[in-house]
Amino acid sequence: MNAVSIGPLAFDGARLAAIAAILLFLTTVEITARVQGRPAAHAARWAGYALLAWIIGARIGFVLGNWDDFATHPLDALKLWQGGFAPRAGWAAGVAVFLIALLRGRTSVLKPLVFGATLAGMTHLAIGIALPRPAVTMPAMDLLTMNGGTEQLAGRNKPVVLNLWATWCPPCRREMPMMVELAAASPDVDFIFANQGESQQQVLTFLMAEELPVDGMLRDPRQRLMGELRAVGLPSTLVFDADGELIAAQTGEVSRASLNDMIQKALKELR
Repeated sequence: MNAVSIGPLAFDGARLAAIAAILLFLTTVEITARVQGRPAAHAARWAGYALLAWIIGARIGFVLGNWDDFATHPLDALKLWQGGFAPRAGWAAGVAVFLIALLRGRTSVLKPLVFGATLAGMTHLAIGIALPRPAVTMPAMDLLTMNGGTEQLAGRNKPVVLNLWATWCPPCRREMPMMVELAAASPDVDFIFANQGESQQQVLTFLMAEELPVDGMLRDPRQRLMGELRAVGLPSTLVFDADGELIAAQTGEVSRASLNDMIQKALKELR
């Protein structure tokens, strides 16, 4: 998986690239303004406007592009921590701020903004290239079922959503009801919820308390999947095609819309 662990924190590759680009953009704008002999606070304020416009524009673009998912769950549009942005819509909104600055005669901030945006975009692209999604196949591994038996992961001949989770993980708990609901509505896809490192009783207690089914629930008490799949944090969601090849993956809480996009990529392989 293209995820990175920094101390106790685990970042999906895309999120790490976004954070690095944002920090570099803000820093570069301020430094460039100082070098020009311009008020840094003035440039920083416009940088904040541009960044906010990018986030709002990119989020609106993503929501509109996945309206079927958000129409039935409109509040999900506010869950920015789950990810889900349309970069082209974000850049369009950011350019609008540049044009507003130009029309208002704030030409002194344009050079810092353009330089910062260019450097941030190049950094985002470079991190994406440096952290490509590795070639991963579904491990041929037996996991424990909730009734004490075993179940093989590989050889299902249909797309698979594999979710690594634990009961102590707040994001895992938040996304679980959505994933269970999506599993019930996706008969052409196998959903596997592989609990990492916990006992049967811990898992059953959680499922009963949350009124969740045991369908698709497996246990990996030695957390072997974490090593096999190079997962650095929980939750980790991986989508495989019918041949067992990894199509998409995300470390951290995933949204309904993002997961649906990942599933559609796997289903396209069948057509």
